[in-house]
Amino acid sequence: MTPTPEAPTRGTLLGTSAAIFLVRLLPTLASVVALVWLARATSPAYYGRYQSFWVQWQVLHVVACLGLPTLVLTYAPAQVRGLARGVRPWQLAGLVGWVLLVAALFAGLQTGRGAPFGAGPAGLFLLLNVPIAVLEACVLGQRQLRPLALVSGGYAAWFVAGHALLVGHHLSSPQLMAWLLVGSGLRLAALAGLTGRAQAAQAPSVAMPLASVGSLWAHTALNDVVQVLFRWADKLALNFLLPAALFALYFNGTIDIPFLPLLLGAAGSTLLLHFGEPRRTEADRLALLRAAGELLGRLVFPLFFFLLFFRRELFGVVFAHRYDAAVPLFVVASLVVPLRAYNFTALLQHKGQGRIITRGALLDLALALGLMFPLYRLLGLAGVALAFVSSTYWQAGYYLRHTARLLGAPWYQLLPWRAWVGQALGAALGLGALHALLAASLPERSVLLTGAGLLGLGLAGQLWLARRAPG
Repeated sequence: MTPTPEAPTRGTLLGTSAAIFLVRLLPTLASVVALVWLARATSPAYYGRYQSFWVQWQVLHVVACLGLPTLVLTYAPAQVRGLARGVRPWQLAGLVGWVLLVAALFAGLQTGRGAPFGAGPAGLFLLLNVPIAVLEACVLGQRQLRPLALVSGGYAAWFVAGHALLVGHHLSSPQLMAWLLVGSGLRLAALAGLTGRAQAAQAPSVAMPLASVGSLWAHTALNDVVQVLFRWADKLALNFLLPAALFALYFNGTIDIPFLPLLLGAAGSTLLLHFGEPRRTEADRLALLRAAGELLGRLVFPLFFFLLFFRRELFGVVFAHRYDAAVPLFVVASLVVPLRAYNFTALLQHKGQGRIITRGALLDLALALGLMFPLYRLLGLAGVALAFVSSTYWQAGYYLRHTARLLGAPWYQLLPWRAWVGQALGAALGLGALHALLAASLPERSVLLTGAGLLGLGLAGQLWLARRAPG
C-alpha cells in the first residue's frame, strides 16, 4: 500500500532515523568523552595540538573519500554492486592513488608544531578509515542496522579505553595511535564481513557503468568537500595561525553540538532511503520532508534553548571553568542550531541536483570567508563564528527556494511552521523558567545535572509521542 500524503509513515521514518542515529552516535559519543576528558586532564597547549590533529583529519578524510559514502547511499544495493563490478582497473588505480596522496599529505602535516602523533601512523590511520567509511555506507544501504550498531559500539568502547589509558599515563600519544590503528583494522574486517554476507544473500547486481553516475558523483564529492570545509574552515585556518592554547579556547567555544549533525545526517539518510521507494509521489515526498522537520524540531528546539540558558553551567562543570572565556563564542556559534531541524538537501540529492547543491555550498563558503575578516576586525574571534552562522542561514534559504521549484510548491509550504512555533515557544518558556528556578536554589553542578536530566526525559517523551502519533 502506497502511503498517502496525510500519512507519511512517521513510525517507519522515526524508526529508521533512530537506528541510523544510534549507529553514528556511539563513535561520536566516544569522541565527546575523550574531548572532555582531555580538556580537563591535559594542558591547553597539548589539548590544542590534539584537536588540531582531528580538525585536519576531519577535512582530509572527506577529501580522500571523494564522496563515495554519500554516492553509495543514493543508490539501491543491487545498483551499488553493479557500479563496483563496473570499475575498470585503471579507475581503481586512480582511486587508490588519490587516497594514498591525501594520506601522505596528512602525514606531512604531522611533522611540525608538536603534533601528538607520528607522521606514518597518522597517514595509515586516515588510509584505513576511507574503506571503513565506504563499507559502512554499504552496510547502511543494506539496512543491516543492528550488526552495524554492534560494530560501531565496539569501536567506540575501544576508542574510549585508549584515551582512558592515555589520561592514566599508561599509554603515550604514539602508543594511543597504535591502539587506534588496531581498532580500525578490526572495524574494517568486521564491516567487510557484513558487506560480503549481505551480498551473497541478495539479488543479482544491476549493471551500471561508472560513467552513468559520473556527473552526480563529481557534484557529490565536491559538495562533501565544500561542506566539510565550511564546517571546519575556520578551525583549519586558525589551527595554523593561533597558539595551541588559544586555538583550544576557540575550538571549545565553537564546537558543533555533536549529536545535532548526527540527527540531521540520520534524517537525511532515511529520507533518501524512503524517497527512492516505488510509487512515491511528489506529494508523498513533500509530506515526508515536513514530517522529518517536525520530528527533528521536537529535539532541536529544546536542545537549542537548553544550550542558551544553561551555557555557563555547561562550561563550568564540563570544562571545570578552564574555558569560561569561550562562552560568548559558544552563544554565537549556537545560533545555527535551529537550522538542524530540517534537511535542506535531501530532495535535491534524490533528484540528482548535484549542481544546485554544489553551487549553494560554494557560495556559502565564499560568503563565510568574505565576512570572516571584517567581522573579526569588528568582534574579534566571535566575528569569525558569526560569519559562518550568517552564511549558513543564507545557504538554507537558497536550497529551500530550489527545492520548492522542484516540487512546484511555495517555499513556505515545505516547512512545518505551526509545529515549529509551538515547539520553540514551549521550549523557550519551559527551559527559561526551569533555569531560573534551579539557579536560584541549587549549586552549579546540580543545576546542570537536574536540567540535563529533565531535558532528557522531555526529549524521550517527545519521541514517544511522535512514535504513537497517528499516521
